Amino acid sequence: MYGLHQSLGGAVETKDSNSLEAALRELREETGLRVHQSRPKWIGYDPKYNCDIYAIELDIGENPQ
Repeated sequence: MYGLHQSLGGAVETKDSNSLEAALRELREETGLRVHQSRPKWIGYDPKYNCDIYAIELDIGENPQ
């Protein structure tokens, strides 16, 4: 879909306090985007993959690398 990006998943590492910190770290590592922790919205939990799912609406001009 136009305007939607998916950040590849990763794992919670020992330095991450929770899944949100892990998601923000993965976003930064894989796309170069840095967003405030208040922006991601928790969508749900996927038991098949044992992971939390977050969505972040990007502002105009924010483009993943």
